[in-house]
Amino acid sequence: MWRKVGCIVLIAIVIAVAALVIVKQKSGDGTTLFNRSSGKQTDKDQESYFKEARIGDLELTVQATGSTEPVTDIDVMSEATGRIIEFYVQEGDLVDAGDLICKLDQSNQQLVVQQQEIRVKQSRLAYEEARAGQSTTQRSGLESALDSAESNLDSAQDAYDKEQATFERVKDLHGKGYASEQELENAERSLNAARTSLESATASRDNAKLQLAEFDDGSDANAIEQSRLNYEAAKVALSEARKQLGDAVIASPIKGIILEKLLDIGDSVVSINSSFGGSMPIVRVADMSRINVRTSVDEIDIGKIEIGQQATVTVDAYRAEDFQGTVTNVFPQGVSSGTGLVNFIVLVEVDNSDNLLYGNMTSDVRIVANELKGVLLIPLAATRAGEEPDTDIVHKLDEGEDEFDKDAKTTETTVQLGETDYQDIIVLDGLEEGDMVKVRGFKATIQFGG
Repeated sequence: MWRKVGCIVLIAIVIAVAALVIVKQKSGDGTTLFNRSSGKQTDKDQESYFKEARIGDLELTVQATGSTEPVTDIDVMSEATGRIIEFYVQEGDLVDAGDLICKLDQSNQQLVVQQQEIRVKQSRLAYEEARAGQSTTQRSGLESALDSAESNLDSAQDAYDKEQATFERVKDLHGKGYASEQELENAERSLNAARTSLESATASRDNAKLQLAEFDDGSDANAIEQSRLNYEAAKVALSEARKQLGDAVIASPIKGIILEKLLDIGDSVVSINSSFGGSMPIVRVADMSRINVRTSVDEIDIGKIEIGQQATVTVDAYRAEDFQGTVTNVFPQGVSSGTGLVNFIVLVEVDNSDNLLYGNMTSDVRIVANELKGVLLIPLAATRAGEEPDTDIVHKLDEGEDEFDKDAKTTETTVQLGETDYQDIIVLDGLEEGDMVKVRGFKATIQFGG
């Protein structure tokens, strides 16, 4: 516990080594505490050393800093491809929805469209020729091959039948002794040769039938299919070229202000419909009638913030003016700072119909987190830390004592404290309405850090 040092010489030494000394205010019985009072004293404070415990309202706020940004911020891009030949706006210009931004020269893109139209015609003709050629020439050849195979099969069948008859006749004669063994062997050899020819002719006929069937089923029409795909691809390319041709005049989609020109006369513009990418914004337009203030709230206070709470915003350019806003979003993901603290992004939307606020203005934000009605209040300056850990005390004016007397007798009273706005604090227990508590005139004590 800090102890009082009363020597004036020692005071001078302590001031010289202020980094090691803590100045506290001292209560009547020796208890020492920090003076947490803040704010300017009024003329009444200069006369009275006590304040009355009163019933009132306490507004709890969260302080934060941030920067302004438009609620609606649009990059204007083009559905057409071309080169900018005229620009109708400058940065800072106010535009309505439909106002012209720029005009494109699309002569090159028109040539691309014409080229694609020619390619479509060429690929269509190639597809039709492929279909015609396949359906007449190739199928006719397959049919002729099948006819020839069937004719060969008929001839082979006739030859086999004849050799079969000859073999049977020679075999019968051989059994009666009228044909030699050699004649029987020759007849059998001829029959086997005819059987082999018949089997070969049958296989040739079956293969010719299969090829014709496969052609009719389309499995052998690769050339036709490839031609068809080329034709479809040409039509797609033509459609894309026409989309990139688009509208040569670019207009603003919203009412707002031109924040930035990203391209200028002579720059090439690529359509957002291009499958090759490379499209760039032409201008950035923002609706500045509503402004977001992006603030950073400490994790200690974020639990007090809710969507819909009212907030007051001030900026350096208009320190005397308060802008009223509403909390519209609380980001759920915290961001670690370099000091190890975690902050959360909170968006406050502010009406800017007077167009006083611009983007990226540094802002101070005061969010009303809660408003407690009809509570017992005393000045924060009246509170002191008690001798016991986690206790608080006040010095209550004794009955019959003069509140304007600095040395008036007081009673050290333990109190239970609640929320504070750092000017007033709620008393939950220990005081009653009308009690007078000391707020200034405490005897200073100088303590060494131990």
